[in-house]
Amino acid sequence: MATKPDESYDKHELLKHLLASIPCAVCDQPYRLSDIEVVDHHDEIWIVAVKCSHCGTKGLVFALMKEEKPEVVSDLVPQEWARFKKMPQIDADDLLDVHEFLKDFDGDFISLFEGEAVQL
Repeated sequence: MATKPDESYDKHELLKHLLASIPCAVCDQPYRLSDIEVVDHHDEIWIVAVKCSHCGTKGLVFALMKEEKPEVVSDLVPQEWARFKKMPQIDADDLLDVHEFLKDFDGDFISLFEGEAVQL
């Protein structure tokens, strides 16, 4: 499956940034973006050359980049799934409300939920 040029560039940049977060196996120093060069790719397999700018160690990285939706792992029962699917999406106002609440929250969950029944 061929990828569009902009998709390849996005994956190229993502791969470089991911590898920059991994330290060199020899000196344990992080790679710089300039130390990482994508050599080639074919479908989902990418070949990347790395050269540590600290100790000079060279290596090849073979990466598999799949475009699959991740499997959802949850302990919710079907009734809970149905309930949450009906709820509106969380928006910026919701996040601001939580932020404002947490700003002064003392961490006492017992007092917060005292006397409230759990509804399913």
